[in-house]
Amino acid sequence: MQDRLESTIVSLLDKPTVLRYGGLDISKIKDVLNKKVLVKTTSKKKIAPGQFPLHYSPGIPLRINATKPKKDEAFVLIKKRKTKFKNYYYLSKKNDLQQSAKNLYTILRKIKKDGYKMIAVERIRNKGIGKTINDRLTRASKY
Repeated sequence: MQDRLESTIVSLLDKPTVLRYGGLDISKIKDVLNKKVLVKTTSKKKIAPGQFPLHYSPGIPLRINATKPKKDEAFVLIKKRKTKFKNYYYLSKKNDLQQSAKNLYTILRKIKKDGYKMIAVERIRNKGIGKTINDRLTRASKY
């Protein structure tokens, strides 16, 4: 199984509306449709896969925008650091959001397999595919 983020889901039933962030940047959708694209990733009415809060949960508590891990907590970082703590997990080597998106689920599963009971994730830029990563992490944090 190849790890990657799922597709962007766009509803074209009324006005073009992004229902779930994915690997395709919204600006490209706007360019192709030549229309304004709404974003409605949270809605009481769930009409697309991945709109449910627990859909992406690794099965253990996850906190986002952490600055440091708590005791016995795995810490997910966007880029590799020179420190070699056993509980540090890296999404990419050089702050690469595309690589981070590709590695996200693998890292979350590895942390659980390694026996951690909690996960902290540092702040990830909320731009481009970073919005998709943050969407998945926010949903995963609803454990």
